[in-house]
Amino acid sequence: MTPARLHLVNPDHPHPTDDGPPGGPLWDAPVPLTGAATATPPFPVDVFPTWLADMVTGVARFTATDPAMAGTLAVAALSACAGGRLEVEPVAGWREPVNIFAAVIAGPGERKSPVHRAMTAPLFAAQSTLAEAMRPRIAEAAALRDIADRQAEQAKAAAAKATDPGKRDDAAAEAVAAAIAAEAITVPTLPKLITDDATPEALISLMAANGGRMAIISDEGGIFDTLAGRYSGAPNLDPYLKGHAGQPMSNERTTREGASIDKPALTVCVMAQPVVLRQFGGNAGLAGRGLPARFLFALPASMAGYRPVDTPPVSEQVAAGYRHRIHDLAATFAEWEDPAVVVLTEDAGKVRRAAAEQVEAELRPGGSLHDMREWGNKLSGATLRLAGLLHVAHHPADAWRRPIDADRMADAVRLAEFFAAHYRAAVATITADATTETARRVLAIVTAKGMTTFTRRELHRRCHRQLPRAADVTAVLDVLTAHGWVRTTDTGGYEIHPRAADLAAGDGDSGDTVTTPPASHVSAAHTT
Repeated sequence: MTPARLHLVNPDHPHPTDDGPPGGPLWDAPVPLTGAATATPPFPVDVFPTWLADMVTGVARFTATDPAMAGTLAVAALSACAGGRLEVEPVAGWREPVNIFAAVIAGPGERKSPVHRAMTAPLFAAQSTLAEAMRPRIAEAAALRDIADRQAEQAKAAAAKATDPGKRDDAAAEAVAAAIAAEAITVPTLPKLITDDATPEALISLMAANGGRMAIISDEGGIFDTLAGRYSGAPNLDPYLKGHAGQPMSNERTTREGASIDKPALTVCVMAQPVVLRQFGGNAGLAGRGLPARFLFALPASMAGYRPVDTPPVSEQVAAGYRHRIHDLAATFAEWEDPAVVVLTEDAGKVRRAAAEQVEAELRPGGSLHDMREWGNKLSGATLRLAGLLHVAHHPADAWRRPIDADRMADAVRLAEFFAAHYRAAVATITADATTETARRVLAIVTAKGMTTFTRRELHRRCHRQLPRAADVTAVLDVLTAHGWVRTTDTGGYEIHPRAADLAAGDGDSGDTVTTPPASHVSAAHTT
């Protein structure tokens, strides 16, 4: 098999010069409003086995959303199951955990919550199953602890009443032994696999009580506020940085005194709006510690304006297959204490090495990863994590007994390529200033309405929500003019670039613009 290689896109994408109106001057190609190409490929659903691919496309069709949304949630669900219980060993001495951090960035009203509910429901079901199985053990341990505590109290009282020196020493020894025996009885808590938010301190307690593992999968961006120090005033990133890397951690300040975790495994998947992404990615404290660089970002194309009114639900056969497999994977891995280690076949090793060499080359000056090295440096490791998760998806009954083959490794390379392109788009969203973002939204509206020429008053009237003040109109027109998307006419009005509709569609959608979704996304949502 020919080793797969990462096909990473270079951000430079000059457009040829365009002709202006007949008899008019030539019109140079406009400068992208993001400053760099941020074209994002569709989610490669075919990297999944049939049971998972059908669920992703079924949910995307039913919710009329880009499959990238459900696809990224599917990866997070697999991570919630296998994180901390499976490691990939590409070469001797290097073991990569399979838990991942991901973020789905989409504007308001993009139906994030229905997708979240559909893809995470089996995890909550597995959590309930584990809790019901644990209740009798909790009741038994609580009863034994209560009895032991009473015996310890009685022994302590007897020792305190003893007057004979010989008997007092024996009674004291019995009281100490009874107290130690009582303390040794631990009452387990109800198992928990998934939560939607937690302070860093509470997160450590949750992980310590659940075998070092936890999944935060939320359809809101509140966790980003928590990371920025909403509660403590200063970000405590250790549970996230160490939880991603699997490094030992502890916290003496929690109610579980001395809570420590030798090998933590944290899964995070957040669904947030672009404005939240800008706040998160623009936080110097978070960026300086390298937290945003640990995330795999997905920016689904907006389907708004192209969504069918009535969509077919996910077939019961597909939904049941997904529920059954995710539920069983989560329940099975939850019973383990030590992670299984899977290796690569010889051919899979060749695929991995070729991809890793390509990544290293692209990190050089002029390479497609050079300007996002903090993320690119982790790409080879992230690719291995994705390979491990895809391996579990394709072999849910015995992945831990099989090596990862070349096909799964090649699929992981393709999936990593998807996330690399979307990370670049996320960076463009983070770094874009407010006026430029408004200009992009206005440009999308103008092209969608077919406004080839317009006056300032007409633009203000058509885009009053985006441009409530006259000063806003001026600022946006200055940006659009400077970038070559519009130019003034002899009558004092404005005309738009003749190819604006086509060029704007490839200018990188940040998730909150009015654009026509790519044909691949439209067909995925409309297929019956």
